[in-house]
Amino acid sequence: MSGLDVPGEFLRHAVLDTVVPHASDIDLEAALTSALEEGADDLPSVLSYIPQRSLLFFDEFCAVRIVLRLANCSQNSLKAHLQNLEIRLDAFAIDPAEAVAENPTPTRDLIFSGAVDARADPLVVVNEFEGESGDGNHVYVIWSIETFLKRPRIRIQHPSVIFIASASLNPAETRQHDSREDVYLPSLIPASTNVLQPLSADPAFSQNDPFLPASRLLRVVPAKYSEDPIYNVLQESGHPMRIVPAASARIRYSRLNSFSSRPTTIANLDFEVTPFLKSEVVFDKADLRLSNGSIELLTSGPGLVPPVTCQPRDDITLIYKLTPDYGPDSNPSTTAMVGILEISLEAVIKVSDNCNPRIVMQWTTNIDFSLALNPTFGGPSQALQRANRPTSLSTLPGQASTAGGIQANRTSLRERAYSATDLGVTMSFSGPSSVEVGKPFSWNVFIVNRSSTPRKFAMIAIPRRKVSNARGHVARPSSSSISNRRSDQVAEAVTDDNIVHAMQKNVAGQDADLVCLSTDVRVGPLSPGTCFATELKFLPLVVGSLRLESVRLIDANSGETTDIRDLPDILCLGQNV
Repeated sequence: MSGLDVPGEFLRHAVLDTVVPHASDIDLEAALTSALEEGADDLPSVLSYIPQRSLLFFDEFCAVRIVLRLANCSQNSLKAHLQNLEIRLDAFAIDPAEAVAENPTPTRDLIFSGAVDARADPLVVVNEFEGESGDGNHVYVIWSIETFLKRPRIRIQHPSVIFIASASLNPAETRQHDSREDVYLPSLIPASTNVLQPLSADPAFSQNDPFLPASRLLRVVPAKYSEDPIYNVLQESGHPMRIVPAASARIRYSRLNSFSSRPTTIANLDFEVTPFLKSEVVFDKADLRLSNGSIELLTSGPGLVPPVTCQPRDDITLIYKLTPDYGPDSNPSTTAMVGILEISLEAVIKVSDNCNPRIVMQWTTNIDFSLALNPTFGGPSQALQRANRPTSLSTLPGQASTAGGIQANRTSLRERAYSATDLGVTMSFSGPSSVEVGKPFSWNVFIVNRSSTPRKFAMIAIPRRKVSNARGHVARPSSSSISNRRSDQVAEAVTDDNIVHAMQKNVAGQDADLVCLSTDVRVGPLSPGTCFATELKFLPLVVGSLRLESVRLIDANSGETTDIRDLPDILCLGQNV
């Protein structure tokens, strides 16, 4: 077996580097061959002949090339070990201005991590040369990996991106045919020293040499080889490349003031090209999907429907009409509707004729479709100004105001509930239609801060307590002797210790019907006009119709408490056998 056929020697003199070509359709084999013919020696000099990108963009799908250079590698060794190589690439967002003498390692955030597909066929370029020590070769193995440069989670003043590649040779697969039968001593580990080795020359031990390993007497650190086998290679240093956001997007919502049996929300989707670019941007895709409703595009004029060609600082606004769907048994006036909107935007940046990177922005948001109880009620007049005047009045019969807000009509079984508190916060609860005893279930809680101040709450579920038969107080004579007391000076005893002990001994304990598993739920801080979604988990213990006493909101700033009593019903069924 030759030297490079040994797994630990395959990556002995290997060097890793990364490159991002400027042209997407570049011929790497021709570029490397041209660089080698002109006498380029080390790997950075060879890669410098490839035109590279000088500017990258966040939210971009970028093709990065990983180059592995092997020294004196035969064709048989390359075929034997190449299939067992694992090539990984990590991309970090950094600020090069932070790399000073006191802090040589700047703060960095991982924005991409991935591995090359093991089934991918890499490009192999072989360079034969004649050196002082004899003939040799350099083998260049090139992989291409598609990376998505997401936005960092930390704030960076002058962002740049570096790519760090790594190569790992799996020894379990490459050395499975060369395993030894000795399962007690791993390979490449020296045996323990024989303490009784000097006695081997004694004539008394002519038949068997005495043997006592030093590991039986004391802890011995095994000696290391001068050259350990190499199974991992890491890129020594990355090349910082400037990265900027090419575009920004946001969506805004507004409700129609006109009263309708079905709530309608108007969404304004803004796509703005940043001033960092000097190239055109083709905004070619805008895909919106509503989980439980329909979407209608209102901007259908020329130049407003993708694809749209934008210049730096241009702002394109697309207007959509969002309408939720209701079931046959739901009532929009008493049902809190929460929709999930999925947004996907794509654009192509025209950097040059052969460089057209694509950016993709995707996110998910919640939409509250809850209707005001009477939107035609209007604002307060000048003759009547009250601090707590409601913005709407109920138009359904049988509704009554409560301390926690407005309580709607109850049906026999309700899966959703809606409440508006005096603190300017609206809450909607939604849960399953039926649950099974002994199995936890969850309520989805959606909170919207409609006040003008930030809010921060703690949420606590108050269980419903059984009311025992309360009897009026009855004066009981004391069991002690009262024959010698004087009625005009000592009052008759209400009760004594014996009666208190008997009452406590005979009292019946109250078994819990419903246990709340969410003991500490924090909400906020919620800015004005923002929303928040969370869950309350419960465990039903008995079969039947169960209820909570209330859900208590505790304002973290003022300590004010509000009890929400308008909650969904819970129908608990038996276990399915």
